[in-house]
Amino acid sequence: MVENLRRSRRIIQRSDDEQSVASSSGSVASATRSSTRRTRSSSNATDVGANTPTRRTRSSSNASAASTATPTRRTRSSSNVSNASTPTSTRRGGGARSKGGKEKLDVIPEVIETEGASGVLSESKKKRTRHCSEDATSVETNQDDKLLDSVEESNHASPSQMKSSEKKKRKKKSKAESPGVKQSTSSDKSQASTPNKKQKKKDEKKAKVTPHKKQQSSKHELASASKQSPSRAKLSQTSTGTKLTMDVNVHRLRFLKLNPKSILAMSATPAVAHDNKSPRSPQRLAVSREGGSVELLSPQDRWVSVGDIPGVRGREVDALVWVCGNNGEDSTGDMMNLGDDYNSRLTRNADEQRRLFGCSRDGTIFELDFAKKRHTSVMGSGGGGVFCLASLCSRKCCSSGGSSCGGYFAAGCEDGSVRVYRASSGIVRGGFPQLVSTLPSAGNAILSIAWVAGQNSNHDGGMGGSVIFAGVADGTIRRYDCNASRVVGTISTGSVLVSSSMGSTSISYRWNSSLRMTVENRGLQEATKVWALAALSDGTVISGDSLGHVQIWDGMSGTMTQTFDHNEIGADVLCLAVSDDENKIFAGGVDPRVQCIQRQCLPPSNNSNHEPSPVRKWINAQANRKHTHDVKALAICHKATAQRSTPNELLVSGGVDTRICMYSAEDFRSSRPKIWYNWPSVSPVSISRRQRLLAVTRDDRIDLYRLDASTRNTSNTKLRSSEPRDETKCFVKSLHIKSSFNIVCSIISDDGAFLAASDASSLYLFSLHVEADNGIIEDVRPTKINLSGECRQPCTALRFDSFGRLVCATADGPISILRISQEVGKGVSFSVSLDHTFKEHTSGLSASSHHFPVSCLDVSIDGKWLAAGRFASGKGAVHVFTLPTLQGGRHQHWWSVPDTMEVPTTSIKFLGRGGSESALCVGYSNNAFHIFNLETRSLSQWNTDMGFPLVKSLPRELTSRSEPVTRIVCNPSSPQKLILGAHGFFCHVDLHQPVPDRANMFPPDSLRAKRIQIPNSEETSMHSLRHQEKKNANLGTNSNFTVCLRYDCILFQEFVEDNEMVIVEQPWMSILEDLPDALSRRVYGT
Repeated sequence: MVENLRRSRRIIQRSDDEQSVASSSGSVASATRSSTRRTRSSSNATDVGANTPTRRTRSSSNASAASTATPTRRTRSSSNVSNASTPTSTRRGGGARSKGGKEKLDVIPEVIETEGASGVLSESKKKRTRHCSEDATSVETNQDDKLLDSVEESNHASPSQMKSSEKKKRKKKSKAESPGVKQSTSSDKSQASTPNKKQKKKDEKKAKVTPHKKQQSSKHELASASKQSPSRAKLSQTSTGTKLTMDVNVHRLRFLKLNPKSILAMSATPAVAHDNKSPRSPQRLAVSREGGSVELLSPQDRWVSVGDIPGVRGREVDALVWVCGNNGEDSTGDMMNLGDDYNSRLTRNADEQRRLFGCSRDGTIFELDFAKKRHTSVMGSGGGGVFCLASLCSRKCCSSGGSSCGGYFAAGCEDGSVRVYRASSGIVRGGFPQLVSTLPSAGNAILSIAWVAGQNSNHDGGMGGSVIFAGVADGTIRRYDCNASRVVGTISTGSVLVSSSMGSTSISYRWNSSLRMTVENRGLQEATKVWALAALSDGTVISGDSLGHVQIWDGMSGTMTQTFDHNEIGADVLCLAVSDDENKIFAGGVDPRVQCIQRQCLPPSNNSNHEPSPVRKWINAQANRKHTHDVKALAICHKATAQRSTPNELLVSGGVDTRICMYSAEDFRSSRPKIWYNWPSVSPVSISRRQRLLAVTRDDRIDLYRLDASTRNTSNTKLRSSEPRDETKCFVKSLHIKSSFNIVCSIISDDGAFLAASDASSLYLFSLHVEADNGIIEDVRPTKINLSGECRQPCTALRFDSFGRLVCATADGPISILRISQEVGKGVSFSVSLDHTFKEHTSGLSASSHHFPVSCLDVSIDGKWLAAGRFASGKGAVHVFTLPTLQGGRHQHWWSVPDTMEVPTTSIKFLGRGGSESALCVGYSNNAFHIFNLETRSLSQWNTDMGFPLVKSLPRELTSRSEPVTRIVCNPSSPQKLILGAHGFFCHVDLHQPVPDRANMFPPDSLRAKRIQIPNSEETSMHSLRHQEKKNANLGTNSNFTVCLRYDCILFQEFVEDNEMVIVEQPWMSILEDLPDALSRRVYGT
């Protein structure tokens, strides 16, 4: 009897397997055999709540191929419906390649299920089923139907489930089983005993059931599935009960090759000595890249790029140096005239006093002006190419306490001379640096410089008693001592007379070459190059040379005390950095390794005799390899935190791999380095919605690309399949601009009729004639429009409106409104006239107060409002103007947005459909945003209800992210919704929905979602989680403020039309492919 029962069970299991294969009709029935293997559901089904498997099997026809993501390169989806919740790898490759090796354009219409994905995270322990709303679109209904079909098929018990249920019956461990399980088991037995024809009839009847009835009839089945498989229960509840809040088609472009350039040099502003009562002035980090561009980063504001200079073509900035620009003068009186709060005045005053100088190997020395985005005060060195720069306040600022460095900096020239210059004093910029003295020539090129201030530098005019160490190309290190004396009459030969601020006397400086230290060359015919030098206050000198050595020298006697090998290959050491306490040395070079050499601590002294302290030796402490290629620059910067009274000391490194790595200088051995991909704050891409053209700004040209045909006409029941497009078929035209400067900014009009671009010298305007064939753009013919002198001023930001006007934020500060009109009787020709100039936002400020120019402009839909924003904190960061329209109006400065936060502004955007409903949304570097009512000139009702400060009311998953929000995007079909976009994520916000305490992550199983750290311990307590769970159960599923992590390295994000969005990405793997080969190193065991 027992044998017959076993045989019948085997027959039932075989029949179940045959029926599941026969009834799938091109799909694969999903059966969970183990935690490491899973098959996908039936055709066209989107697995919203599935977890990340470690091994996946491919599904059959029309199944989403995105679910089979590989660890190193992301595969493309080929399904009709994109699997929005498919977990992607954190290390993604570039776009797909054709057989010929050409890059392809990935245009992927996708369904971003923001709320659907968040429903999985906000699901409480109690199993709840929710119904679709009656106004759901047909796309949502069809997707729910397909998901319900997959759920119903999964509810049929598999053979493994039947075995487990039989074992439960035999052992009788539980008193009573759930009725859902019993009913599903009995139904499975009856279905297994019926022939295949009856099963097909039942399937046909099920297919005829309406979606609403199908949901009602599937309640019991979903309940049974929730008891059998928790993951499927989440899938069923999410697929049937959650409404899609953002259903858009996404054009995903990953082929534009907007690769950042390699880093050449870095320089941080000197640390300002201050007391605990006064706030610390903000620190900036200047980064020089190949091609001549220089960026200015703010470590305190999440490393956002606060300014940039595109540079001059053919002139690379090889070295950077900061000068305080203060001669002991107190500038607090000027701060009181700015009219802002003290912190904003302090920030602005510090930015105005600091001056950044650079040099190039073409023999020029210049000042970097971020207000005008160009090189100013360009002068020749007189000694050939300039390889290095150094100043007296390289590590410590002298602008506080009445001390003075005199504004001196030294330049190492190709002819072997070291030339000392003096910058102009005060905050008034302009004028060329003054040549103060020329040190005796060393006979060969000066490759590195280290300058140590003297003990009585304040009394000797800043330079007296200082010492300069110079690394020479002949393998020697020279020491130069400066002697200062006060004179009244003439001076002797060999001295330099500098005027003094103390009375009518002058100071005479005399430089002497006092010491020469020779670096070993190990018998090579070529002399060893000293690429890097650093000097300590106790006279210790550190050198890095071309043999891969980091050597410690006694700067008083010229003897070498210790030698360290930076790498085992003997590759060059290119840069050095010293900590503030001068107990740690950091070295980098032609190797991805950053080495830390630490000084030993003094042993405790037990004797009371006055004996000299023992010599503290240096030891090799630790090395990190976060870079993939050479490390060319190191810098020490500081970042203040709320947890500590003193700021954190950070080591920053950069090199060929274009990215910036940050280390804790205080705890270099045990702390984990962080990588920062420094993308531009202002996107180099603009879009023409009517012509569906993308304008991409390069250094010397503007490339035009066309988008795929509109996806609005696709049927709702079946979305168009995604497939890669060939890049060569999307490229249209390149507009080369003949100039000696790199392009600063560009913009294409919404109708595609005009294109404007500007560099550091002039503004350029083109009219575009688009040639299309069957709606596909074949060619674009540009025609340059002549501009008058008043209209040709260089600009820092541009924007077209819908009335044929071009808004230009000039480099000098004012905002010009240019009107473009077509000339009558001259064919297709246009004339440009200056309509109005806004100067109200610059009134009451000094000439150098707008250190950071206007970087973002926005015009409302109806053309009535104009907003201009710059990276600054305090009043004056954002200004609102009115423009005349067909309904009337005039040019007027409407409002200066008040200082609602003590953080800088990063983005602005007009909300609403124009008119009285227009509102201005302002984003800040702490990922918070404020919405202002323009008619009443006040905060909106939404902000008033949220309270102040707003950061405490927003979810921590948004405000605690390390990347700042740099763009705000709105869907034309949903004015009440907006998207806060950053380079690594974007957050979907619905102003009509309540703000949750915890935001949802999409995809929920993303690795970046798990890495987020919420510092508040109360948020992670069990009591808080239970309270939040009860709150979500009472309020329902709230998917507002869902953070989407599916896209990374986002450089552009904008809506083309209703429910159609363009996202431009630059994958890191494609950048890595274009870099040169890294230095090969020995690997153990190979």
